[in-house]
Amino acid sequence: MPETQASDRIESRKRPILIVEDDPVDQEMIELAFKRAAVENPVITLSSGQEALEFLDAQGKFQWRRVSDLPAVIILDLNMPQMDGFEFLRRVKAEKRFAAIPVVVLTTSQFERDLTQSYALGASSCLTKPSDFEQLVKIAAEVDQYWCRRNRIPENG
Repeated sequence: MPETQASDRIESRKRPILIVEDDPVDQEMIELAFKRAAVENPVITLSSGQEALEFLDAQGKFQWRRVSDLPAVIILDLNMPQMDGFEFLRRVKAEKRFAAIPVVVLTTSQFERDLTQSYALGASSCLTKPSDFEQLVKIAAEVDQYWCRRNRIPENG
């Protein structure tokens, strides 16, 4: 297949946005914000870092996922039980296949050390989770515009 046809096929397939958030209310609000912002990429919401790692590896209940279909961006909460966002970042960024996937930390944490540690572990961006829904819609639209439309990552991570 000529290279242009292959790249056209890849471009036409929208990479998912992976949301890693344990709070069901926040999950629903984030999903609604992406819908309201008319984001075309599929949104996949998982409730733990461990589950997200299984998704990336196409393991367990995610065996249906093609290993080549990596997320356009990962939206990550820091404060989660079992595996927090820091440990998830540490593991994802240490894995060569996943290291280029942008990770946007979306957190309520106001601690400077959390921002410093997130960036040190390879976060691409850190945003404060707004309490206002319309602000969350603006963030969803910005994520779509920059991370899904403008930013480019290698096809295989």
